Amino acid sequence: MSTDQRKRELEEKRAKLEKMRQEKMLKNTPTTPMTPSFGSMPSSASGTTREDTDPDQILKEVGILQTASLPASSPSVSPGSAGATSASSSHQKHRPPSSISLQICQQTSATISVAPKELVTYSKEVQTIESGDKDPAASPIQHEHLQWDDEFPQPSAGERNQLVYVSDEDTMSFDENPKPSIGGMSLASVADLKRTRSLKQQNKQFSLQGQSSLTKQELTNEEREQIFKSEHFQDFFSRSSRLIERSLWESPQAFDIFKDYSGRDLDEQNEKMDVGEIIKFDREFFDERWTRHRIVTCIDTSTYHPELVLASYSQNDESTHESDGVVLIWNTKYKSKPTPEYVFNCQSWVTSCVFSKFHPNILLGGTYSGQIVVWDTRTNKRTPVQRTALSASSHTHPVYCLQVIGTQNANNLISISNEGKMCSWNIEMMTQPQESMDLAYRTKPVAATRMVFPGVEVNNFIIGSEEGQAYSGSRHGNKAGIQDSYEGHFGPITGLSCHNVNGSVDFSPLFLTSSFDWSVKLWSLKESKPLNSFEVNSDYVTDVRWSPVHPSVFLTCDITGRFDIWNLNHDSELPLLSTTLDGNVALNKCLWSHNGQQIILGDDQGKLRLYDVNEFLTNPKQDDFNKLSNTLQEFKRNTLDAFDDNHSSSVPSTTTTATASSTSVSHNS
Repeated sequence: MSTDQRKRELEEKRAKLEKMRQEKMLKNTPTTPMTPSFGSMPSSASGTTREDTDPDQILKEVGILQTASLPASSPSVSPGSAGATSASSSHQKHRPPSSISLQICQQTSATISVAPKELVTYSKEVQTIESGDKDPAASPIQHEHLQWDDEFPQPSAGERNQLVYVSDEDTMSFDENPKPSIGGMSLASVADLKRTRSLKQQNKQFSLQGQSSLTKQELTNEEREQIFKSEHFQDFFSRSSRLIERSLWESPQAFDIFKDYSGRDLDEQNEKMDVGEIIKFDREFFDERWTRHRIVTCIDTSTYHPELVLASYSQNDESTHESDGVVLIWNTKYKSKPTPEYVFNCQSWVTSCVFSKFHPNILLGGTYSGQIVVWDTRTNKRTPVQRTALSASSHTHPVYCLQVIGTQNANNLISISNEGKMCSWNIEMMTQPQESMDLAYRTKPVAATRMVFPGVEVNNFIIGSEEGQAYSGSRHGNKAGIQDSYEGHFGPITGLSCHNVNGSVDFSPLFLTSSFDWSVKLWSLKESKPLNSFEVNSDYVTDVRWSPVHPSVFLTCDITGRFDIWNLNHDSELPLLSTTLDGNVALNKCLWSHNGQQIILGDDQGKLRLYDVNEFLTNPKQDDFNKLSNTLQEFKRNTLDAFDDNHSSSVPSTTTTATASSTSVSHNS
């Protein structure tokens, strides 16, 4: 093969290779040109194997040049030697030249700009605030210690992509990509700086406008008065003042470190206990404005909130411009709080008051004028939200007793007055009574002073009268009205209390009465005569109350300031405790707390006194019920013996009288 033919063949192969290279380059993306390599070279072209390719050309294509190339022409050979030449040339194709010098040349290649990994860093100035500096979150107007990043020289590559805060009201910036710079400052930063400065001016103007809008003008006197009288402000102020008073007067509770929870001290109680061991004075409730020169007329406690005590007061004769009737709610939980929780007024002085058992926000009061009034703690009004009318169908005389009976779904308010009338009311509608009944015993009107429904009764009741007699009756049935009479007192009945302690023995028929005849009597609904009479007082006994937890304990008080705690299982002739208050005080009302752990006393000076009771009077033993049953049997035997003695002593006197009469007749004859 001649040299010219060989060259032509090589040129054709080179053209094919160039064409294949261009096609491959078109397939690749233009932004990532690849440097030629051995892997990119085709393995075959136009059906010719790689063995037919000139090694020199391949080396040239990859950038390796030879220092000495083959001669351009060779001497002509004879046709005989053509075969040898061809064989020798094919042998040379299979091995590289013996001496080849390599030279490395520089070739320009395209570069790819890859963005560095995003790195977000925070400076110490962002994370913490030095003392004396202002919090930018709390004061968004003044935080000049935070600066724009473009106000400083361009950061290095390691400091790029930092999250920085800007000064004043500017927003947060975030560097994402490196930017071309001019004179040490990026082109984008120049535009951003101009924009930032314009935003600073606008935000400063807005902040000045905001500060001027925050400065409100001073209210006029008329506007203040209108706000003070608004219902919303009154509700807010009333509730807030109570909360502040509670927090100010709240004191740590004193605990007894010697308290024995085993109960051994109860078994070792001495029968002759000191007054300080039985009761302990807790606190006194008195308000200089609302209770001074007033008499406590009634006391009640809440079933929903046992710490609340309701007290009604008479009129103040020393001050004519104040309301005649006052009702206060005191909180026994806060020992040092001197003011009441709520204050309510009425035009007529309040003779009786009670919490509604089934409405925690409702207070009920009976007045001297005969009206029944309703107060609501949810309102900001001190005056009644409802009141009954003065008509012949309701009361026209003083209402001395109120009681809520029934259940949550069906309940009524029962009231009595000393005109001899009992009325039943729906608390939600007090315009007219639902029922009205005249109290009379054998056609004789009964001027009632006290009333009670035993236990959970809603039909049977007991009342006390001004004549000194107690009566029992029923509201409905064939024999509606008063049915039985209990005679024994010689003065008006001032107190009436039923036995409501449940236990192994049923004592529900028992009730106590106090009277102006200086005595307290124990009764049973099954007996017309008293079971026993307690006559240790030297003046009017004003009230009596059974303990709500102990079967044999009750409390009495009189107008000399004396109050007694009795325990019938301990002694039936003398009280367990007898105490007289100092200061010439007359006690009008007494009451036990629901748990029996405290007693409340009301006097004629407008004061309530709270005493804590020893736990042995609040935790009855199992045999206390049996002991009381034995005590009652003893009372009945004593009553029968006294009746026999009186009957036997009356027989000789009758005989003597008859003999004297017959003697007188004989003498005359």
